[in-house]
Amino acid sequence: MKNILVLSSFLALGSFAQAQEAPAAEKCPAKKCPDACAATCGDGTMIKLAVTGLDNDVAAETAKATLDALAGISSCLSCDKSSTVTIMYDPEKMKVAEIEKMIIASGLKIKGHQTSFKIAGLACQSCSNHLTAVLGKTEGVVNVDKVCHMSGHAAVTFDPKKTDAAKIKAAIHTTKYKVVEAAAKPAPVIAPQS
Repeated sequence: MKNILVLSSFLALGSFAQAQEAPAAEKCPAKKCPDACAATCGDGTMIKLAVTGLDNDVAAETAKATLDALAGISSCLSCDKSSTVTIMYDPEKMKVAEIEKMIIASGLKIKGHQTSFKIAGLACQSCSNHLTAVLGKTEGVVNVDKVCHMSGHAAVTFDPKKTDAAKIKAAIHTTKYKVVEAAAKPAPVIAPQS
């Protein structure tokens, strides 16, 4: 009987913990926003920044409200779980330096820009570890956020003053792994007018 009570208490506590965790997972917009963000978040150029200071939902919402108020920004997602701010902007109306300045003014510190790649050839954990080591030694890479052989993705935070996504891609291509280019969207088919 004692074991049944202990087991029942344990199961009830586990259900309570899951119920408490579920709403927190829903708060993270990054889970709703794929890498091809333009389709779901707005039009324009995308920049994803790794930041510190998004310790809670209030800080994330403050940063989002500050950036959403700027002309030239079509959408902004901040996520305290991944410590990132993803911004869609019009490069003719807003410059990256201005965006960074506003992020800093909102109380956040920029660690670097973040980019991700779909990678072909990652077959096992050893492959992920090897690519992680190569990327970690690449000049300008601040952090190798994730290299996953199961999803075939690599995410990297970098200092834009020292490198860019093209140089990181070139570093990946020095290994046996290759970046999978995104397929171009086909032009819409327009029916002939009669």
